[in-house]
Amino acid sequence: MDGIKSLKDYAKEAKKRLKSSFWQEYKLRVDEETKKAEENGTNKSKVVEYYQSKAAVSIRGVKAEDEEFYQRVKRLLDTYGDVSDALGRLTNLDEYNKLSYDAKQRYMLELSAKYRKAKERYYKEQNYEKSV
Repeated sequence: MDGIKSLKDYAKEAKKRLKSSFWQEYKLRVDEETKKAEENGTNKSKVVEYYQSKAAVSIRGVKAEDEEFYQRVKRLLDTYGDVSDALGRLTNLDEYNKLSYDAKQRYMLELSAKYRKAKERYYKEQNYEKSV
């Protein structure tokens, strides 16, 4: 049962968030940002959506590997924009070259899904930052 959390573990984490005023601070941040958004004429639902996703990531946690990949995608998009060879630039060639044909296909499908997800996150964050 390595790496699998029990219901008891989740309950402990939830209790810890309640004791540490996580939700009170979260509500204050959302209220402040929605107020700023309204003053700037921005749709406050974008602010709420942004902070909901941030809270979900904070609660679920993010694997260091996934965050590292996101940072690579972010650097790529910041530097070159949405390029047609993004998967090629993100491929770990040392790992890729050791794979069988079928494994290479699977690797590229998984990389593509990760890239799409990271790109969606990137554009959501960019849209939020522009709107506030």
